[in-house]
Amino acid sequence: MKKTFRAFVAVLAAIVIGFTPTAQANAAQTDVAVAASESAKTYNATEIYEKSAPACVEIRITDSKGQIYIGSGFFVGKYNVLTNAHVIDNASRIQVFGIDGKEYTLKSIYGIDSKMDLALLRVKEKNKNYLELGEVPAVGKDVYAIGNPVGIIGTFTKGMISNALRVIDENDYVQLDIPSGMGIGGGPVIDETGKVIGVMCLTVPSANCVNLAVRADVVKKFLDGLKKKDRISLKKYYEEKKDGVITPNGINLVDNSDFKYTSNVFGRGLTEKAPDTIYDESVGALTRIVVYGNFFGSLVELGSGSGCFIGENKIITATHVVDKVKKEFIAVFDKAGNLYQVENIISSEEGKDISVLEVKLKEYAEGGEDFEHSILTINTYYVPAPGEEVYALGNPQNYSFTLSKGMVRIPRLTVMGADYVCHQAPTSEGSSGGVLLNKYGEIIAVTNMLILGVENFCISTMVKNGPEEMF
Repeated sequence: MKKTFRAFVAVLAAIVIGFTPTAQANAAQTDVAVAASESAKTYNATEIYEKSAPACVEIRITDSKGQIYIGSGFFVGKYNVLTNAHVIDNASRIQVFGIDGKEYTLKSIYGIDSKMDLALLRVKEKNKNYLELGEVPAVGKDVYAIGNPVGIIGTFTKGMISNALRVIDENDYVQLDIPSGMGIGGGPVIDETGKVIGVMCLTVPSANCVNLAVRADVVKKFLDGLKKKDRISLKKYYEEKKDGVITPNGINLVDNSDFKYTSNVFGRGLTEKAPDTIYDESVGALTRIVVYGNFFGSLVELGSGSGCFIGENKIITATHVVDKVKKEFIAVFDKAGNLYQVENIISSEEGKDISVLEVKLKEYAEGGEDFEHSILTINTYYVPAPGEEVYALGNPQNYSFTLSKGMVRIPRLTVMGADYVCHQAPTSEGSSGGVLLNKYGEIIAVTNMLILGVENFCISTMVKNGPEEMF
């Protein structure tokens, strides 16, 4: 069972960030790349986020009908904010906010080029945390993006260079496999040296993670070519766009979000574990939960989810996996196939989506008599850092006992009183009720949601939201 994020975001089909590249046929694929300097200092994902996030902004557009679109951008000078031209198109009002919520006063539009899909905004307040342009790395190099897909501010994501030079309609792009979504356009693409190598601008809606960014050399050409005559007053720009209409993409989706580096506070000197060690030590605690319905006297399987042993007879799962189901219609199977019956269901407060099942062994599977399930440790205090690797353990699409790895996008996001971790460790239907593990192999969250309209945007409820009885 997989609960979607309907409470946050409307169901969106494949998304075009700004426009669709119309010409697969006339796209010249050229394997050209400029290698970054070997002597340049490199940073890990969390360090890149910490250095880059203060320069990134939310650009909020309001059209003539009061509809709101959220786009992305970043400072390229103390007063200058770069974004896509399409982000500010049809704007009757443009607002600029840091991802920490600070509002900047927009003074003018320094320049705009619709063909390059770039625009430079000038603000009144100074931000010393601006980003520098770099060179496009070779194919296969890791890169990162910070943006605001479907209005979820300050989302951090990771991918790699898929093609260093992709020419479409005489425009030069770098192709990426970074997960995307409407609203990330205008955000920076950053290499391991902390330099901007591109500006996110469009996606191919018929593909998965085929996204394009304006190359850094094109951005430099745009910035260097701006002249005083290119400046546009806000009054003039708003007058030109006074009848414009946009496609809204979400706003005020979260009550609060935490972007700061926090994990070391609760690391307690534990030793980080390798992925294979985490799997070996945790998979014995994973269970498959199957829910049945009674139709005319026959039991019919309605769906399945995941759960993990957190005690000898206690299993943590997502409430929606077992919600509104009689306990006698729930079957739990461990890794050896042994069957457990549910004796009690203890759920957290409404909306927090964590339950504990109290179970009793009912029947051994063939050869399962010698199996002893493991028990996982819960850490209610742990908040991962942006860019930190986490692991999702569950049964996606009935591919039982699966471990996936991905990067933390947002370490703590609060919605309607519940706290969540947003991450890139892939999950899907059947993963719900599985657990999110930190780099020490501890449970820090329970898998429960996906945001539709954003590629690989997974949500897990932090275990602090669970019922007291699970401890």
